[in-house]
Amino acid sequence: MGFPLPRLIYCFLAAGLLGQVGSLTLLAQEPPLRTPPPLPPEFLNKPPPTPPPDLPDPSELIDQLRQLEDLLSMSPEKLLKLRQTVEFIEKMSGPEREAMRIRISQVTQMTDELRREINELSSLVPDVRKADLSQFWLAEREEGRVEKRRILKDLPEPGKSAKLESWVTAFVEKREIVFGKMKEALSAKRKSPPGPAD
Repeated sequence: MGFPLPRLIYCFLAAGLLGQVGSLTLLAQEPPLRTPPPLPPEFLNKPPPTPPPDLPDPSELIDQLRQLEDLLSMSPEKLLKLRQTVEFIEKMSGPEREAMRIRISQVTQMTDELRREINELSSLVPDVRKADLSQFWLAEREEGRVEKRRILKDLPEPGKSAKLESWVTAFVEKREIVFGKMKEALSAKRKSPPGPAD
């Protein structure tokens, strides 16, 4: 015959109560917690130490941890493609990287808000090619755009146009130099014999 159900429940309850009583007995036998001694006056009256100047920026550390989290969640296939992309970028010259960044920014940075802003800025400088203005504004990093918006806001109307035109002109000159160096580097790579690693 099996064990009667009411008696089985009673045994479980009794075992649980005995366990709680045992725990309470052990707690009662523990010595009371002691209050820690007070700190000496030389510690209490001393100002906190100055942190070293080379402490890492917490926001940068959080960004690095997020990047690491993204990497850890990637599949081996995606990690392999990422490694190949990093190796490809490492082999690029400085002008090649900058030229690629400028071109990619035209696709990745464009939003409806920036498109409207570019149209508004274009009306300030009708003599400037809109394609040059658009590339200049999109190639600028967000913090740079914030600063340039602040500068333009504080200028009178004629000054805005002159300042914006000078920025775009300087950007176009730099872009032509960068793209020219990129073409030279690519041409030199095509002419040079492939190495053992290629």
